[in-house]
Amino acid sequence: MKTSIGQVTLIVVLTLCVSISYAEILFHDDFERQEIDRAQWAPQVSWGLKENDTRHDVLDRRVLDVWGGGAGLTLTDFPEEFDYYADFNAKNGGSLGFVFHARNDKYFYMHDISTAGSKHAPQHIGWHINLENNWSVETTPFADERKRRQNVWYRVKFEVRKNYKFKAYLGKVGAKWNSLVFVGEWIDSEERYEKGKIGFYARGGNRGAAAHHAQLDNIFVTTPGFNIFPVESRGKLAVTWGNLKTQ
Repeated sequence: MKTSIGQVTLIVVLTLCVSISYAEILFHDDFERQEIDRAQWAPQVSWGLKENDTRHDVLDRRVLDVWGGGAGLTLTDFPEEFDYYADFNAKNGGSLGFVFHARNDKYFYMHDISTAGSKHAPQHIGWHINLENNWSVETTPFADERKRRQNVWYRVKFEVRKNYKFKAYLGKVGAKWNSLVFVGEWIDSEERYEKGKIGFYARGGNRGAAAHHAQLDNIFVTTPGFNIFPVESRGKLAVTWGNLKTQ
C-alpha cells in the first residue's frame, strides 16, 4: 500500500506533537496508588495517603496527608525554570510550605502560603531560604487582598524562573490556569539555589498538637508556559488532565 506525502507529513507532525507534549510534563503525581511512590518521593515519616473526604471530583479517591516534621522531597532534580501546580488544603496550623531547588532536606527555598488560622502572618506568603536549618524570610501579603480560608481546597501555581525569580498564583481547586490569580513574587537577592528538588514542608513535630497538617493532590511540574488545562472539557475534568490521571 502506497503512502502519500500528505500522510507521511501528518504522521511526522503527530509524532512530534506527542513527543513535545510529553516532554513538557516533567513530573506528575495524583497519589492514587495504595502507598506513596518511593520511586518519586523521599517522604517524611508522618506522610501518608488518605481517602478523599470531600466531594470534589478533581481530587479523586486519595490525597497526600502531610503533618509536621520538616521537608519531604522528590528524588528528581528539576531545572532552573519550570511551572508547578498543586491542589492543597491547609488544615491544622493554617499554612503549608512548598519547597524548591532543594539540595537536600537542609538546603532549599520554602515558600509558605498562610491562610486564616495561621499564627505566622495569615493571608501572606513567606518567602524562605533555609541554610542548614538557619532561616531567612520575607513576608508579603496576598497581592489581590483576598482572604483564603483554613480547611478549604485551593489550587496554587508557582512560576520558577531564571535569576532566582518566583511568582505565585492562587485559585479554587479545579481552576484552569487562566483563572488563577497573581498573589505575589520574589527574587532571591542572595542567589542561593539555582536548581534542585521540590517538596513540601510542614511545621512542628510529627502529628503532635503543635504539628501543622495539610493535604495535597494533583502535583504537576512542567516546562514554562505549558498549559495542562486545555479549553475542551469532558464533563468534570479537562481532557489532558483526565488522561494524565488515568495513565
